[in-house]
Amino acid sequence: MKKWIIFSIIIIAIIILWQFISIYQTAMSPVKDQIEKGVAVAQKGAELQTVEDVAAYNGTDSYVIVQGTDSEKEELVVWVKESKEIVHTMKMNDGIPKEEVLNYLQTDREPKEIISISLAMEKNTPLWEIKYKDINDQYNLYYVKFENGEYFQRIIF
Repeated sequence: MKKWIIFSIIIIAIIILWQFISIYQTAMSPVKDQIEKGVAVAQKGAELQTVEDVAAYNGTDSYVIVQGTDSEKEELVVWVKESKEIVHTMKMNDGIPKEEVLNYLQTDREPKEIISISLAMEKNTPLWEIKYKDINDQYNLYYVKFENGEYFQRIIF
């Protein structure tokens, strides 16, 4: 009797796990498709030879942001809009480095916890998006311009 109950519980747990995995894969497939198409557009349009990092950004509009190198081994960033068009391409050297953004944030804002720093795009302006918690445990989105590090926008919630 005990073996039958244990066996039933294991079968039910497997079915529940299988359903969770299935739902997750179904929910994530449009994002995965968007990223794959964005990478293909970036590789073709900006002639990227290698892709080093890819991120999806969903702000006012949705973008796939692809970082990679071209045939001359220059590091590029390509912002691809959801309409599958390249809206901006820049050399990484033409923007401020992630470390500089991090240093500025730590001295100016004194975050309690930095969650992430990633590239973004708003109003056709390439940005760094910094997600962090402040000393009041408020979640902050802090945007600075990729080209020069100027303040762009801050959202607190």
